[in-house]
Amino acid sequence: MALAAMLSRGAGVFDVRRHLGTKTRYAYRLAVPGAPSIYKQPDPEGYEPVHLWLMARHGTRWPTSDRMLQINSLESLFQDSRNTADHPWLSNWTAPFPDVGFLGGELHPIGADELWGLAYRLRKRFPSLAGLEYLPKRFPVVSTQVARTAASASAFTAGFFPEVGSAADPADDSPSVNPAAPSLAARGAGAAAGGGPGVRAAEEKVVVEVEEERVAVMDVDAAGRPRLRAADAAGGLLSAADELDASLREVPAVKRPQAVAMSMAPKAADPLLRFFDVCPAYAQHDEYTEKWMGGWMQGNWSALVPALEKRLGLSRDMDPCEVEALWQLCLLEAGLEGVGNRACSLFTPQEAMQLEWVDDIHLLETQSWGADINYRIAAPLLRDAALSLKGAAAAASSAPGTAAPAGRLLFAHCETLVPLATLMGLFRPPAPQPPDASAAAINAAVSAAAAQRHLLQVDTLEDLSMLVNDLHRLNDQDARKAATGGKARAKGRLGSEDSHSCYPGRAPVDPDAVPPPEGWYPMFPNDDSRLFKGSRLAPYAANMALVLYRRREGRAAGAAASGSPQHLVRLLYNEQVLPVPGCGAAGSGSDCDLDEFLELMEGKMDADALDRLCGPAATAARAAAATGGLRGDGGASLMFDRKGVPSKSLRHRPGGFVRGGGGSTGVGGSGGDGKVVVEGAAEAGSGVGGKVGGDVAAAS
Repeated sequence: MALAAMLSRGAGVFDVRRHLGTKTRYAYRLAVPGAPSIYKQPDPEGYEPVHLWLMARHGTRWPTSDRMLQINSLESLFQDSRNTADHPWLSNWTAPFPDVGFLGGELHPIGADELWGLAYRLRKRFPSLAGLEYLPKRFPVVSTQVARTAASASAFTAGFFPEVGSAADPADDSPSVNPAAPSLAARGAGAAAGGGPGVRAAEEKVVVEVEEERVAVMDVDAAGRPRLRAADAAGGLLSAADELDASLREVPAVKRPQAVAMSMAPKAADPLLRFFDVCPAYAQHDEYTEKWMGGWMQGNWSALVPALEKRLGLSRDMDPCEVEALWQLCLLEAGLEGVGNRACSLFTPQEAMQLEWVDDIHLLETQSWGADINYRIAAPLLRDAALSLKGAAAAASSAPGTAAPAGRLLFAHCETLVPLATLMGLFRPPAPQPPDASAAAINAAVSAAAAQRHLLQVDTLEDLSMLVNDLHRLNDQDARKAATGGKARAKGRLGSEDSHSCYPGRAPVDPDAVPPPEGWYPMFPNDDSRLFKGSRLAPYAANMALVLYRRREGRAAGAAASGSPQHLVRLLYNEQVLPVPGCGAAGSGSDCDLDEFLELMEGKMDADALDRLCGPAATAARAAAATGGLRGDGGASLMFDRKGVPSKSLRHRPGGFVRGGGGSTGVGGSGGDGKVVVEGAAEAGSGVGGKVGGDVAAAS
């Protein structure tokens, strides 16, 4: 295959399809080393599954509209490239997305297959759950209000629930569906008009043609079989125009997918699955992180410019943003089309791994271990999982799916799953030592999670701006430009994953204007054997599941003695069994006692987490959480008072922005108590949870 042209490392062959970060197809995801497959790991002996809680990312999608525009912009780059001898595809390359309006960000057919296949495998693995009769309260399905996640949920439920037999082939004798025979209607109209023989003859000819067309349409049933006409069955006493075809009342051989109810909350008010959109503090933190990350990322892209200019035979200088756009084209071709001999062939394996590493560092800093606020805002989702397990366990004496739901199926985004996995303690990289550092420097180094501690003295957004300007003046602005060969590069633009610094239409900003925080360095080196990889943590259709097992009683308990835990929790990640971080595995193998699991998660999922981190919730939402927790849409419609007046004060602590100030009433209390007070969106924002500075990462 053409991808094999991207050379080998050691005994293996480098396959770029496994190095596409969060744009990796599920089939090419990286496994967790040493973790068994759920299909090879039997249920704990003496236990039966009684509940499945699943959180899945949507399947493989088309690039977002902005990414499409970014890829389309490569047309000018390829027109200026002269090396068509080595890369003949350059001469006839055209922008692949002439119309981005309908296709951008939508679920690709591959993505629908991914979710259907996942569901079908889980259905076979847990037949006692999936085989239960579907009822909306037995299997709640929740999706974000985004087409690709809703379509992914539909594909999953089609594979998870068995097809059902239809009622009789649709038939309706009402006039609107089965109108009177055209011959009768025409004769009545002709008589009323008093038409002569010529008119009546023309009308009858039309009637015959209409009748023939009508009969032809009815010739086959829903399964494609020839229909038995009532006239044939009754010896010619009835005509097809006088009565519906008799076979319309036969039950067809085909079955239909199970119809499934789905709930979702508005995108701007969904603290369960889109907590990143309803937290102004996270938006402020993310905006700042994107600014200094943008410069660091462009520095890495710039390092590849000389080699790419030579391979392309460029007649002009190459912009670092064009390097990133070229990488996005490689992600598209290798991920969706399985093609590696065009854009991907312009990168060596080492360069592809460098670009993958840059994307993974960005993922860590904006959604994972880079700052506490990145993942602590996932507390409502973890709480939802715990409440689901606890509710199912409370129905101990009932059959699965009777007194409590047998499953809870949620579908969202990379920005939903990664914080949840991080909050649970998964995929944490070991803190590395800075490269070429002395012993004193190593002792003085700060971790990535505490990298922004220098912002502790910041009290307002204006102070933050002044501090950034001071840092800018203290750094040599020409350092990175010298590293790129001294060429004057076009200035990049700032943004985040789906509102990117290199997208057209963004105001240019010097990438050196906001340097990384003092003492910052990547949390992990560019080592291909690292655990934290987007292609392992969050490929398309990535999923996390918690399976609740109940101990059987009597003989069926087998080896599960009476002293064994009543309930066990098994953690699944991308269909592999992982130990629950911190659990003593009191149960069987890597399974965790439910009581111990709930105790481990207690400090991570308190109901007031978003209050403390982001701003106060409405009183009604807190009351709803106290009386039953997050259900359905997660209380999204009640969680935030979108008419709240934002405060004027803002300060920062490691892990995110917190509020201080002179207010003495409301949630969060007064000045120096360290609690969070509400803060709305800044200048270009749109209220609580709105876009800060006009740009917040679009869920991917």
